[in-house]
Amino acid sequence: MKILIVNRWDDDHQSDYASRIDHERHQVSYVTVPRHVPRIPAAAEHIQVVPNLADPDPVIAAAEAAHRACGPFDKLLALSEFDLLTGATIRERLGIPGPGTEDVLLFRDKTRMKARVAEAGLRVPRFREITSVAEAEAFRAELGGPVVVKPRTGAASVGTFVVRPEEDLAAVLHETDLGDYEIEEFVQGPVWHVDGLMADNRMIFGRASRYMDTCYGFSQGRPLGSVVRTGPEADALLAFTEACLRALGLDRGAFHFELIQTTTGPVFLEVGARFGGGEIPWVFQDVYGVDLIGDWIRLELGEPPTTLPPADRPDTEHGGFLLVPEPRGKRLVSRPSMVGAVPGLYTEELPAPGHEFDGKGGYRFILGRFRYRGPSAEAVERAILRTQREYDCVLEDLDSAYDGPGEVDATGTAVAVDVTDTPVPASAGVG
Repeated sequence: MKILIVNRWDDDHQSDYASRIDHERHQVSYVTVPRHVPRIPAAAEHIQVVPNLADPDPVIAAAEAAHRACGPFDKLLALSEFDLLTGATIRERLGIPGPGTEDVLLFRDKTRMKARVAEAGLRVPRFREITSVAEAEAFRAELGGPVVVKPRTGAASVGTFVVRPEEDLAAVLHETDLGDYEIEEFVQGPVWHVDGLMADNRMIFGRASRYMDTCYGFSQGRPLGSVVRTGPEADALLAFTEACLRALGLDRGAFHFELIQTTTGPVFLEVGARFGGGEIPWVFQDVYGVDLIGDWIRLELGEPPTTLPPADRPDTEHGGFLLVPEPRGKRLVSRPSMVGAVPGLYTEELPAPGHEFDGKGGYRFILGRFRYRGPSAEAVERAILRTQREYDCVLEDLDSAYDGPGEVDATGTAVAVDVTDTPVPASAGVG
């Protein structure tokens, strides 16, 4: 099989195609970033390097160059949320089988996905496409309660606003271009995420997790935790997820699905046709032995998954994670290691003293990443809360000189950061 991979990663897990694809059996070509090149097997057929994948035009041009050199291709893999539409465009231009733009938009455009799920009789927040503040005001007046305003094709809650009834909507949105926005009702309740794989129009693997706080809260500077849950409630949410995915036509592939659990049942929030971000793929690999990325690739290549547990085997451990966001405009002076101090915390990724937080770290360059395993969801949640209480970091403003932790005095130049924000109830559109 001739395979074209469009890749933006350079880490040792997400970009590890070498262990997941037999480069001797298949003819594999790449459009990738410079730091990924050393990870590509020598047997690769062709490599096109682009500085980054932020602009789709150079990526498409590189794919066309690979096509001229080695095509036509039988399969294109573009696994990142941010490359799904670019991948669809390349398929259409080069005649590669697989999801096209209209297929992908069901998993990128939040209004399209909600409309399709609602057509299947499944509950979604009330919503409307908007292009102006006046349209947003009209929808809020009809609703009479808090609303969420967010980009239709956004991710990670970037550009999202939660607007309470007492707030001036026009003032909140006055600097926002609403050309690609939607507004929807704020639905009260905890936000869950379900991650797994579909094959032959059924869920062949899935785990339901409940967030501690929300992705929106993380974008506002609050820690984000998550714990995998089991039991009747989780099973019901897995069934709801599968019904929504069938309505959306996800016959095969990975998914990251978010919903709100209300007192009257689950409400669809949003879904991505890709594996979950943050620590999800690592926790699933470490705790459950499931390589979401590898088994997704195998499904795409027509091969059977190799890491999924038997469907009837109960989990003996629960996984979870905690992400502590970057303190914008600060420099890290010192931070403790929490591994060994918190039961159930099995690994951490921490910035080095001297690291400067410029507000562009997203989910990657942050104040701390922690992964957990435990005998119960409650044990993992306790470990996450303890980490939040005890992870005491010392920070200073970026406009001050950094002389190392030994030079910090008690005059207030360096301050301890509080990461113990109390988890708040989640809401629609801000998962």
